[in-house]
Amino acid sequence: MKPTSKRILFILLTMLFLIASVVVYSSFIQSAYSQVVLLRGQLASKQSNYQQLSQTISQIKSLIDKFQSQSADRSKISLILPLSKDPSYLLSQIIGLSQINGVSVSSVGTQILPIQPSQSNIIKGIGQIKADVALSGSYASFKAFLRQLETNILILDVSNLKLSSSQQSGSAPTLNYNISLTSYYQSN
Repeated sequence: MKPTSKRILFILLTMLFLIASVVVYSSFIQSAYSQVVLLRGQLASKQSNYQQLSQTISQIKSLIDKFQSQSADRSKISLILPLSKDPSYLLSQIIGLSQINGVSVSSVGTQILPIQPSQSNIIKGIGQIKADVALSGSYASFKAFLRQLETNILILDVSNLKLSSSQQSGSAPTLNYNISLTSYYQSN
């Protein structure tokens, strides 16, 4: 074979390979590339959705934590300022403190006073429960009882205090105390 015919044959083969590569590119690679572009777009969209969902979930978790902490705070506040009138809670506080301090309770009378309306739309009205309590015991134990009333979790105001002495035959004199306590609650 002559060198010129070899060159022509190589040129024809090169053209044939070039045409074949264009055909392969146009039929296989171009359609696959368009699918790759489409899949990359879907991946980017899903990643964006995932990031938005993860941000939303983290915000929801923080709101849930905040709400749970507020409900814990609300339950603590309801111990200080109950959410409704509850004379039994007031009585349990008084009797518990008297037992701790060695003061005996002779009688307890409760009275629910009218609700004081609030001047603000944000703050609810405050109700009051008044308790008239008759106690007896030593001065030191009564003093400790009053000190614990001041630092008790429930807000209590002492408004009246009457003191009298009684002596039973053959025993040390005891002191009798009549006090008026006022407790507060939130009205609905």
